[in-house]
Amino acid sequence: MGQVIIVTGTTGSGKTTTCREIVAQAEDVWLHFGVDLFLGQCIARKFVDGGTRSGTSMHMAPDDPDDPDGPAHMSFGTHGKGLIAAYHEMIAAAVQSGQTVVLDHVMTVDPPILQDAVSRLGHLPVLLVALKPPQGILAERIAGRIAEVEKVLGREQAERNNAGTRKASEFVHREIFRHDCFDMVLDTGELSPGDAARAIIDRVENGPPGTAFAKLAELYPN
Repeated sequence: MGQVIIVTGTTGSGKTTTCREIVAQAEDVWLHFGVDLFLGQCIARKFVDGGTRSGTSMHMAPDDPDDPDGPAHMSFGTHGKGLIAAYHEMIAAAVQSGQTVVLDHVMTVDPPILQDAVSRLGHLPVLLVALKPPQGILAERIAGRIAEVEKVLGREQAERNNAGTRKASEFVHREIFRHDCFDMVLDTGELSPGDAARAIIDRVENGPPGTAFAKLAELYPN
């Protein structure tokens, strides 16, 4: 049997880059199958957040429909719950066949992505890692993305997109860190993606094994 390495964190925490570093540095073949890859490649673009039919899948929605620029939350829509369940089952199948799977993921409590992962992956070896740079650094990284988006969409749309990203980041951060049951918490304001990857690989290779999922199963029972 293989194992699961879950790297979670909000936008700007460096989780995708860190996961790429993990599979690049690993001495064995490890699979990188993050949630963005799943949603971006396995589902038509129109159903992904920002698409013309994203309301039927996982998307950010305003808390008050009459205030679209106000606070927002993540919604499963019609299909989001089933998609996340299928994603976790795909990971479980790969691990049961002997693969080590590395995933960058948004392990929110609400919507219950975390609970679904614990339910479907809890019987497997899992290491749960949170990347948690200071909020100021997160804000700088998100703001730094405006320039690239502006080249494609123009300044006004880039600023609008960036405001949405900030709201999503704040929401996801709050929902990920509603609890403190992680096997590792790394400050990626101090650690580079390469350094974070080395720390995670060292934990996988030298132990101790992850116990966070067992604690989370007690904290969030089915």
